[in-house]
Amino acid sequence: MVKVDDVLYCDSGMWLPFLGEFETMKNAEACNDTMIENGLWDEDCQWDPGNGDKLVWPRGLLMVLYLFGMLWSFAGVGIVADCFMAGIETVTSATYKIKSGGQEVEVKVWNDTVANLTLMALGSSAPEIMLSVIGIMSTEYYAEELGPSTIVGSAAFNLLMIISYCISQIPEADGESETGIRRIADMSVFTITGFFSVFAYLWLLIILMVMTPNQVTVPEGILSFLFFPLVVGLAYGADRNWFKGDKISPNQHIIGIQGHEFRAHEAANLLKTAGKHADGNMNPEETAAFLTRMAMAQSKPSRAQHRINAMRQMTGGKRVVPKNVGKASDYVAKLPTADELEQTPECNFASGEYSVLESGGTITVSVVRLPAKGPFSVKYATEGVTATAGQDFEAVAGTLEFKDGEEEKEITVKIKDDDDVEDDETFLIKISEPSVGKIGPFGSTTVTIIDDDEPGEIGIKDKDAEVSVLEAEGKAVVFISRMNGSAGPIGCSYKCVPGTAVDGTNFKAVSGELTFEAGQISKKLDIPIIDTGAYEINASFTVELFDFKGPGERSKGFADHKTKCNVTIVHDAAAKEMVDNVTKMMNMNMEQYNVGSTSWAGQFQEALEIGCEDGETPGTSDYVMHYITLPWKLVFAIIPPTSIAGGWACFFCALVMTGITTIIIGDIAALFGCVYGLDKGTTAITFVALGTSLPDTFASASAAVGDDTADAAIGNVTGSNAVNVFLGLGLPWMIAAFKWSGSGPDDVWFEKYGVPMNSDGTKWKSGDSSVGVTWVAGKDKQGCELCAKEVDGVLDGKAVFIMPQGGLALSVITFCSCAMCCFALLYYRRSTCGGELGGPKGPAKAHSIILALLWLTYIVVSIMGNSGIISV
Repeated sequence: MVKVDDVLYCDSGMWLPFLGEFETMKNAEACNDTMIENGLWDEDCQWDPGNGDKLVWPRGLLMVLYLFGMLWSFAGVGIVADCFMAGIETVTSATYKIKSGGQEVEVKVWNDTVANLTLMALGSSAPEIMLSVIGIMSTEYYAEELGPSTIVGSAAFNLLMIISYCISQIPEADGESETGIRRIADMSVFTITGFFSVFAYLWLLIILMVMTPNQVTVPEGILSFLFFPLVVGLAYGADRNWFKGDKISPNQHIIGIQGHEFRAHEAANLLKTAGKHADGNMNPEETAAFLTRMAMAQSKPSRAQHRINAMRQMTGGKRVVPKNVGKASDYVAKLPTADELEQTPECNFASGEYSVLESGGTITVSVVRLPAKGPFSVKYATEGVTATAGQDFEAVAGTLEFKDGEEEKEITVKIKDDDDVEDDETFLIKISEPSVGKIGPFGSTTVTIIDDDEPGEIGIKDKDAEVSVLEAEGKAVVFISRMNGSAGPIGCSYKCVPGTAVDGTNFKAVSGELTFEAGQISKKLDIPIIDTGAYEINASFTVELFDFKGPGERSKGFADHKTKCNVTIVHDAAAKEMVDNVTKMMNMNMEQYNVGSTSWAGQFQEALEIGCEDGETPGTSDYVMHYITLPWKLVFAIIPPTSIAGGWACFFCALVMTGITTIIIGDIAALFGCVYGLDKGTTAITFVALGTSLPDTFASASAAVGDDTADAAIGNVTGSNAVNVFLGLGLPWMIAAFKWSGSGPDDVWFEKYGVPMNSDGTKWKSGDSSVGVTWVAGKDKQGCELCAKEVDGVLDGKAVFIMPQGGLALSVITFCSCAMCCFALLYYRRSTCGGELGGPKGPAKAHSIILALLWLTYIVVSIMGNSGIISV
């Protein structure tokens, strides 16, 4: 701190906004020396009002102003980080379409685990990472305290306080959909990220205390950075089950599969299966909003959406996750009935296709109308295709009369038998002229008459040749048909041939003999499917028919029918087809929750609008926070919309803006610490770490409550902590190590880390003899006043990046100890409480307090280390 011409300055000439002329002081040491000489501060940077001249602004006012400045700058970096995350969300959501098993499927370009540990981690931790990178560059590649201490402080807050908060936020079990517990489902990925989230910090100690104390060499810098792709690769392999034998190709990240849309009565039947119905009093608008929430709960908001939503809740912005989305399972009991789904009555056949033996006598088909309210009538009639009315079947026509509450009626058609040998024949039954409403997409059904005068052929119908099955269904059903005859027994052999699906991992292969007895025209094979619990899967195998067995020359074997059925196993998403269908209906409502943007005009409009929770009016806090942060919102509205260049333009511009905002935070943090009498390390592990991590706290809590597992809430913490070190410290340390290795020591480097002196008392310079050289302490304030003396070959022109242990080493040791305790507690909770988060309220509260106390312990010990009270 220094006062020049009635203007107060602090470390490195950073300006305190007083009245008077602006004049910078570039040298931090000169600034501190002048501060002490003028008597404004004592040597520990503590305020001493009895010394020096009267300041223009009172210290109390400065403390308030810089506290507000810190909080305001945190809001700014949070807002620009959200723009950054929006670009990342757009980039990582990119998909492309491929053909798989005859179906068009949509495939993710990015694997979710890779996205979370790379771009998503960079987005959520951008302030901490940028603070470290820019900090090194701004000091001309000399070590600084703010960046590394912020990264370690954020890691402690993330692991201890965020998990502590999440444990206590899980609702109590309600006996229905809410279990009251969240358990990590994918332990393989968690094990890897959890290990590296501690190892990353142990690696700092190995470098700074064991291998090359207080130094970072080029190999150490490179290795620190290379750990980043290593942990990403290992986590990706765990996600793909490389270590379990269930290897899933990266290009098989199926997110959607073509299929027919549900009809109204099918949706109603699904609801009946669930045995639950929703409130029938909702109007169409309420139903649309409800279905939107259901669709979003089914899809699970991404990490970016959770973080952006948390930040916008804090700053009065537009929400991107509906309030109380909850878990997908919450909506099984709340789906609206057919009355809400269908405002216009609709009539359909229950099935689009029926089959009957020629000797069967009759065929009965069902007609369904919804909703079943009031009287209803519809006409029906038969129509020949290859079957002839009067010869193969008796034509019928008439009117079906439904009473109030009656949902289903039947139509019976008589089938005529003959002794002629003929191919299978078909006719149609159609419905028309409903008394109210409309005819649905299944207004006609096809009836196939199977000839039973010949033994016939065996094969797989075109419609049965491609089967998709959800993993959780437990089995795949393959239909084998007998065509053009049903006289006498015939049969064949069958077997399962693995493809991308692995026998014993994805399914259990079956084989054997298949026999059609006289009159039988259809058989089904049940193939067990193994639920691997994988988040994504698209694996396939084939069922093949071979070795036909029939009565001599009359049998035509397989003829030209298909003998192979392709079975595709897809990831389980409860009621996926139903949710896909209602999501299409809700597209207009869903747009309001989009993370991205399509135009600059829209971004400025959104920046000016005050947001709030659904169905509510903005409160006082929304207005206050909106207007406080409005300047930031308007500035960052100039970032390109996510619709440009697939989100990459937004990504890079937001990255630049984040860097600029981080520079502001670095300056204000130094000023803040100086006014409050705090060293940079203490400021970093407390205020800066807390400010940059707060949005992640609410985002993780939202993910914990909304998801069925603890993977998102805890996995994001461990993954980010590991990436922060390898990327946030590995990258700048590697750059600084290369810089000093290439340039060698200069006068400033020697002045800082130790001055070599010749035996005659003059300063040593390049070319002088190294014999009899003594060392004078440099001006470094982090405990490395003589570190240059320990550098091998320093007098031969070799230099390294000096990274003083200082209080950082004690901070890292304390964090690693607390982290071990945290993981031990999580393991204990998994064993005794059933999961890492939630559980009985008593233990959950106690465990939350334990983690909070561990964080306080870390803070206290680290502050004592920074103050020199404790050292290692």
